[in-house]
Amino acid sequence: EGKVLKPKMKVKVNQELLRLTKSGFANKDGKRIYDFFLALAACNTIVPLVIDTSDPTVKLIDYQGESPDEQALTYAAAAYGFMLIERTSGHIVIDIHGERQS
Repeated sequence: EGKVLKPKMKVKVNQELLRLTKSGFANKDGKRIYDFFLALAACNTIVPLVIDTSDPTVKLIDYQGESPDEQALTYAAAAYGFMLIERTSGHIVIDIHGERQS
């Protein structure tokens, strides 16, 4: 697609936890943290909406849903590199540290 996707809302992150999310399956803690943030990004009813910005190479993801708690948790997952970018009735797509998984 060639576009940079960013969450519409910024969330302050813990740098050590962010580092651990990037370690992936290097150790047991890394796997648990990976699974936790993957669940936060995937297990919800949020619909991601892509919004244009003044920069044609950057698009924002706005998470819409009935529950503000689900929105907050989905934004937190995105802040740690697990960004929900597409949801249809048949599948979801999550960008995990720059790699799309469906």
